[in-house]
Amino acid sequence: MRRADAHLHLFADGYPGRYGRSPAGGDELAVYQGIRREHGIERALVVGYEGEPRFAGNNDHLARLAATHDWIAPVAYVPPGGPAGAGGTETWLASGFVGVAAYLPDEAAVEAFTPWATREAPALNRAGAVVSLNATPTATTRLGPALAALDGCTVLFSHLGLPGERAEVPTRETAQAVLAPLAGLARLPHVGVKISGLYAVSRPAHAFPHHAARPFVDLLLDRFGPRRLYWGSDFSPSLDHVSFAQTADPIGLDGLSADDRDAVLGGNLLRALDRHAAATRGEPTPRP
Repeated sequence: MRRADAHLHLFADGYPGRYGRSPAGGDELAVYQGIRREHGIERALVVGYEGEPRFAGNNDHLARLAATHDWIAPVAYVPPGGPAGAGGTETWLASGFVGVAAYLPDEAAVEAFTPWATREAPALNRAGAVVSLNATPTATTRLGPALAALDGCTVLFSHLGLPGERAEVPTRETAQAVLAPLAGLARLPHVGVKISGLYAVSRPAHAFPHHAARPFVDLLLDRFGPRRLYWGSDFSPSLDHVSFAQTADPIGLDGLSADDRDAVLGGNLLRALDRHAAATRGEPTPRP
């Protein structure tokens, strides 16, 4: 089985966590290096975040790490309306980033993101870029036009599409209603979803194996299929609530064939990164 992690973070000073220090318990890069060896993780999509002042400079930090660690595939944080000043997409792609990451909590953020994404779509498509989105269902409702323009990219919604935490297991009907905007985007073949952040669907968050997430995973498997789902650990924030080994064994994949399970746990991301690498070399690549 080939493992690849579609969602983690690395901060220069560590993620502060719920107790004021990184739940990784030390140098996050060194800790994740050990995790990679133990779990056989070949590549990792490291998601940039600068949405708070304390995380300023995270893109530069990731660029430096990627220059010396070939397993790191970073996506650069971009504010919803795009970066201020010169540079941006072309600069990031030339600096070793495989794509961009945006955080869209509401419709206002989507209104800012859409013109930027549409304008930058040619450059992102040429690069076969990975576009990572933390988008709520409310925001997702209005993302269709922007994502349709990114048809040469691999677009990944993080954390099951952020359905919100649940104290009890929701019904199939509830899961369908909550994720209806995301499920509607399954018509776009380049859009996929990360099976990550399951702890954030569960109340309490430490209640592994997070049964409340199961109906959402089942729905996503039904709508997107296993070749468009991507496992992610959400290191190191997830470690505030569960162990890494628990993040690596998400609920809902037990009924898949060995090939489909392997695709979700790594093969799908590795293929997306191979497409980006081929595009960077100027080679023709199939649409995602």
